Amino acid sequence: MTSFDLQEEIRHVAVDRPEPHIARVMLQGRSRYNLMSYAMLRELWAVANRLQGDADLRVVIVSGLPDAFSAGMDLKQAEVAGHRALSTAERLEIHSIGARACAAWESLDAVTVCAIEGYCLGGGLAFSLACDYRVASSGAMLGAPELRNGMNMSWQSIPRLVALIGQARTRKLLMLGDPVDAQTAERWGLVDELSDPGDAQEKALLLARRLASMPPVPMRMTKQAINVAANALGHAVSYMDLEQYVACQSTDEHQQALDAFFQRR
Repeated sequence: MTSFDLQEEIRHVAVDRPEPHIARVMLQGRSRYNLMSYAMLRELWAVANRLQGDADLRVVIVSGLPDAFSAGMDLKQAEVAGHRALSTAERLEIHSIGARACAAWESLDAVTVCAIEGYCLGGGLAFSLACDYRVASSGAMLGAPELRNGMNMSWQSIPRLVALIGQARTRKLLMLGDPVDAQTAERWGLVDELSDPGDAQEKALLLARRLASMPPVPMRMTKQAINVAANALGHAVSYMDLEQYVACQSTDEHQQALDAFFQRR
C-alpha cells in the first residue's frame, strides 16, 4: 500500500510511507492548536482499518502540528456548539466515533508511536493513550480539561490512563484538570521518551526503526498480550462513558462552560 491509496479520500489526516515497514500519520486540524473534529475522527477510524490490512507495515508514527499534537476537540463545530438541537439518539451516534477510532488504533497489529509537540489535551490525550508509545518534546504539555468544561473523560480512555499511571495520578490529572509538563509526564509513565523541542518526530522515527527491526510475529503477539493484560477490564468499566458524556451535555455546568469559552473567544 502507498500513501496515494488514502490521500484522495481524506482531508483531516495526512498519510505517507517514509520506509517500507513504517508509516506516518499526521493530524491536520483547525487552528495552530490542531483541534480535532468528528470528521477527523471518522478519517482516523478509516485509516486504521486500511493500515490493518497492510502485511508489510510494522510501525506507525502519529504526529500533529509543530505547536500542538492536538489541544482536543473543536468546541465550535456544530456537533458540540449545537448539541441542544440534536436528539439523544443523534448525539449518541455522533459521539460514538471517538471510542471507535481509539479502539481501531489500539487494536492495530502494527506498533504505534505518538510524536508529541506542544499541547496534547483532552481528545488529543485520549487518542494518544490508545497508542503504544508516546515520545514528547521537552516543551510539551499533557492534560485533560474535560471536568472544567462540565464533561466526563470519555472514549474509554480512563482505564488506559489508570493502567499507565495508576489511580492517584489519574485522579490528579482528571479531577483537578491541570496539565502536566513533559518531564512530569515521563516521570509518571505517561510519556516514554523525551526529545528536544522540535525533535519529537525524529526521535519517534529512531524508535520506530528499532521496533521495525524486531521479529514481526513475536512483536505482534507481545503487543497483543500487553494490551490484553493491561486492559482486560477496560471495556467493562468504561462502556457507558458515551452515555455519561451525552448526559453531561444536558447539565447547566456544561452549557455555562461552553458559554464562557465562546465569550473568551
